[in-house]
Amino acid sequence: MTHDEAGELWAKLGEEGKAIPELTSASHVLPSYSVAIDEWLDRLASRFLRQLCRRAAHFKLVMAPYGGGKTHFLLALGARALEENFAVAYVPCGASVSPDTPVGVHREVMKVLQLPGYAGRGLRGLVDAVIERKRREINEHDVPDVDLAFRRWTDTIRRNDYPENAFGRVMAAVLRSENDPDGSSIGDAAMRWLQGDMQTLIRDEMRELRLAPVPARDQASFGRNLLFSSIRFLPQAGVHGLVLLMDEVETLFTARGSALRRLLAALRVLLDAPVGAHGGLPLFCVFSATPDILDHVPTYPALAQRLAVLGAPFHEGNDLAIQLSLDRIESQETLLASIGAKLVAVGALATGHAFDVGLQTANATRLAEIAASRNLEVDARRLYVKTWVNLLEVQRVQGERAWDTEELSRRYQGAFDAVHRSDSGGVEP
Repeated sequence: MTHDEAGELWAKLGEEGKAIPELTSASHVLPSYSVAIDEWLDRLASRFLRQLCRRAAHFKLVMAPYGGGKTHFLLALGARALEENFAVAYVPCGASVSPDTPVGVHREVMKVLQLPGYAGRGLRGLVDAVIERKRREINEHDVPDVDLAFRRWTDTIRRNDYPENAFGRVMAAVLRSENDPDGSSIGDAAMRWLQGDMQTLIRDEMRELRLAPVPARDQASFGRNLLFSSIRFLPQAGVHGLVLLMDEVETLFTARGSALRRLLAALRVLLDAPVGAHGGLPLFCVFSATPDILDHVPTYPALAQRLAVLGAPFHEGNDLAIQLSLDRIESQETLLASIGAKLVAVGALATGHAFDVGLQTANATRLAEIAASRNLEVDARRLYVKTWVNLLEVQRVQGERAWDTEELSRRYQGAFDAVHRSDSGGVEP
């Protein structure tokens, strides 16, 4: 992590107690204050990223209270997935992104998709990576007519069997257009369709691409098939598959009655459909939510069965358990004290101040005891980070000293009051 990256992280942690949920920077900044999660990440990488998810879809549900490190864990997993040569999409759930709006999910994935080793994001970054890889392969074989070889390869893409029948044909149009900007002008329309913006295509564009409007009753299945087709296509970019990180699922469960039943049914379909996809889908999909999401699941038995933990939980060594409860990684007090100790080094890099490590480790430990003993509406971790960074910042200016329990308690309560007043959700550290 560079000095500038540390400075940006330090300011964000001090202001909000959380880092920016962005994959590119996550691999640089998260290790600087991550604790205790490496063993779980190693297990997921070994079992799923290096084995199972290269051939078929698998799912996990990460749970922790609000502010309990869910987003941090997802982003750390995303950074690891990039190292393991997977494409990654981090997608917070919301009004337009939900299991019961598959076109919205696909559209968001196509906006944020990140490939290992490529600065470009989204569908255009994917297309550029595929074209670069294929032309490099053709050149390596000393083919006399590179353009002809490329067109013949796009013919195989057009004829390939994808869950959405039109996908290969439309993707081939995009590849040919991007490879030859002076060629067909239909590439822009094809790109918009692949991005999930099919409503922007005019009649002539639809006719040239041989597409038909999707009836409202078929929108959900169309969105899923479009996403599954994109996942099936990803290995053309040289990656093993997709790691899809769907954060803040609990925000969707304000629905009631029939709307809630539709959401539960859609979530169950999202879990089951890729598993049964012909030929398999190289997908690792990880949801995150607060534990109270499980209160809604029993009303839909098919989903309850899918999310049930049988035999043994993940924290006991069962890699196949679908639920990962982050509060079982380490005791709260130990975890917070470890985070505090690591943040001393982050503060030194960010500010240039040489903190007294022994003194500040003792302060961090006392603050961890206070934070772990509180039972507040907002979980301790985000509050702890915010409080501790600001305490270090004060000491950088006013001088370092040992803080007693009473004063630390007041400072911690002040951080809680500030977060409680200002927060309406947001992304936790």
